[in-house]
Amino acid sequence: MSIQRSLLFKSLVAPFYRQNAALLCFVYYIMTLGVGRANGVGMLEYHYALIRGMLTAPSFLITVLALWLAYAIKCAQFIASSLHKPAFSFLYQLLLVEPKKVYRLLLQVQLMLLLPVLSYLIFVMGIGFHQHWYLPATLALLFNIILCVSGAGWYLYLLQRPGAVPLQVKWKWPSILKRKYYVSFLLRYVLEKGKMLFLVTKLYNCAALYLMLAGRDPSRHSDIRMMALFFSAGMLGHGILVHRLKELENKGMSFYRGLPVSISRRFAQYCLFYCCLFLPEVITIAARTPSCLLYEEAGFFIFFGFGILLLLNSLQLYNYPNLKSYLVNVTQLFFAVIIAMVCRQLYALSIIFFALAIILFFYRYYRFEPQQNPDLL
Repeated sequence: MSIQRSLLFKSLVAPFYRQNAALLCFVYYIMTLGVGRANGVGMLEYHYALIRGMLTAPSFLITVLALWLAYAIKCAQFIASSLHKPAFSFLYQLLLVEPKKVYRLLLQVQLMLLLPVLSYLIFVMGIGFHQHWYLPATLALLFNIILCVSGAGWYLYLLQRPGAVPLQVKWKWPSILKRKYYVSFLLRYVLEKGKMLFLVTKLYNCAALYLMLAGRDPSRHSDIRMMALFFSAGMLGHGILVHRLKELENKGMSFYRGLPVSISRRFAQYCLFYCCLFLPEVITIAARTPSCLLYEEAGFFIFFGFGILLLLNSLQLYNYPNLKSYLVNVTQLFFAVIIAMVCRQLYALSIIFFALAIILFFYRYYRFEPQQNPDLL
């Protein structure tokens, strides 16, 4: 490996994956741990059905391409912001090298950044050409080639023009209220710093709900266990976002723990925040009620999802040695959902989750002492 390539990989690629490990862990979770064998098919059959739907349904293909584009934009934002930091000014020494060679190096950087997408593209191409779905498979390939080529060209443009404005997608939470509430600080963080993770989580959860309920006749199909399983996978996927919020509170808002605010009011503030965070799913469920969901079933989904969010928040009142330990607890909750689904006790589990969230919060809040662990993200 050349010195220039090694320098670029250590300066841009490695920090990108460290910063976005939470998002990538969530995607891995919903693509593997969130599926399992509870639906009666194996992992290979699930991904084959997913790729087949992508290559045979134009709307699904457009959605996947949009997600890939959003990921590429996130990569471009990271590179652009890094190049504009004084600590990375040494990278501009690459301008002393021939532009064609610099472009090839930046193309390798882009390929490494898009590695999760390109790895899955290999399977998409293989299945697409094997099943003679040449047009959508070729379209997916060309789209990724454009992302790689244009991304490397954009990075070269930024290197050659240090004063250029970096590519940014700004999403600011408007200051409507003069008085700042604790909930508003959490919402501002989600919409400004965690917007990509928020969008991916909500897109998966709302799309899964909407598609699973499409065409369902509640008078003929009363079993909602499989829908509850996938719904719980999406809700537990919020654990990454909840974890990052708690890191924000522990590092930048620790003063709040010393304010004279009753614990009941603190819990009510978290309830209000997670109500706001849960709003997209509530709207999706309401849109499918009563045509595809009975009111009782809709109430269960709302109560179940809200209880999971509160429980994830209460679990953050423990110190974890690393991110893996925290994700193990989240996975155990999913296994509990699977057991309850098999035993037909999902309603009882929703009550247990909600009660456990309240008990843990009131028991652990003042006993919890945040510890700064470098392994946590």
